[in-house]
Amino acid sequence: MTADPILALESLGYTEREAEFLYLVAVHSGYFLRRQFDYFIDRQRGAIAQHFLEKVRAAGHAGLVDYGESRYVYHLFSKPIYRMLGNADSQNRRWKGDGQIRARLMALDCVLENEDDHYLVSEAAKVQFFAQVRGIPGACFTDRSGRLLPLLASFPISVSDRTMPATSPVRFVFADEALLTEEKFRRFLTTAESLLRAVGTFEVIYASNSAYTFPLAEDEFWKRFDDAPRQEQGTLSADWKQRPSSAVRQHPPLHAKFTTLLLKYNYPQIRRKELPSLSGVRQPGLPSRKQVTAILRDTPSRGSNAG
Repeated sequence: MTADPILALESLGYTEREAEFLYLVAVHSGYFLRRQFDYFIDRQRGAIAQHFLEKVRAAGHAGLVDYGESRYVYHLFSKPIYRMLGNADSQNRRWKGDGQIRARLMALDCVLENEDDHYLVSEAAKVQFFAQVRGIPGACFTDRSGRLLPLLASFPISVSDRTMPATSPVRFVFADEALLTEEKFRRFLTTAESLLRAVGTFEVIYASNSAYTFPLAEDEFWKRFDDAPRQEQGTLSADWKQRPSSAVRQHPPLHAKFTTLLLKYNYPQIRRKELPSLSGVRQPGLPSRKQVTAILRDTPSRGSNAG
């Protein structure tokens, strides 16, 4: 990676704040919404955002996904930018399906609302942290070729106390694209369980724009970690990153925490071409496709439409 990625992005004609935002997009999601840029610069919709969006598209650095009715998602796909950041083959620059785009936008919202956390911003950084800083065997988090397991590479991972990385609690964000089933979260836990137990003190943050699956996900989590001291589960508040780490380290070796985060924003709907995937993962007793659409429509939201 370039010694200072922000300066490198500024050399392409972006302002400091624009470069900082593009850096977060590149390392955490690859996709972004106009309202997310507005949130980052603490402005309402206006000329600043419009100028930025025109600039990033004119430069050939980002493309547009049109969801109709003036709903747009921007995709940062420029290989030179990712090469500049030391990850030319990043999965974030690849085109994704609607469900993956929703999950990545949710992950970016989590990061933007807690950007002061110490995030492991690349696959290499995650592998280095778990292998060298925490001394965890690679079999817990990599495949046979030494690559980070895809489900671990897809979501933000942060260290709550950057001054003590070897002992600090580690936070794992899981972004649910609101398919209204816990199946994908079950796969995530199956993939991550060995790593989570090796980490010892950790928090899994389950983020979604629908609370429908929160009880299902919580039950699934505690089926795996019912041998850990359990704290009262609650909805995540804005100050979650400020919890004192010293109190957490006084618990026994395995200390698991599960937290839900309701993101009250609008996200792109899953279009018709991806709807069959819902029936493929829906378990008996869960809503039909028509009910899925109704539940998402009736979920309270705030913020702008997609784009």
